[in-house]
Amino acid sequence: MSKSGLLARQKAERELWTIKVIAYTEQQTLDAVCLALAEGFGFGEERLKRFHDAFNAKYAEIRELEKGDTKDNEYAIAKQEAALKAACGKYYSPREVRYDIKIITRDGKQHKL
Repeated sequence: MSKSGLLARQKAERELWTIKVIAYTEQQTLDAVCLALAEGFGFGEERLKRFHDAFNAKYAEIRELEKGDTKDNEYAIAKQEAALKAACGKYYSPREVRYDIKIITRDGKQHKL
């Protein structure tokens, strides 16, 4: 295999790994939300099913909005922020605050995403 072929394969493997990590994280988040709704708000199986269906529909809608947007998703983000502001009211937190994400690795190093 040529060097460029190897590099292309490694890039494709990294991209696939990233997609898998994102999908796994999304599912973990959905699981945590379902448990929070069940345990914290008394949602039963029917309401959890309705939530799950609504979540999947909204998530698909957001992905579609992003697919048709500019490279930086400026329009899609603005639409989401306006909807969140309306939904959350006085508890709305701006995107730059919500996405100020820091992780700490096992060795104690902090990284800003």
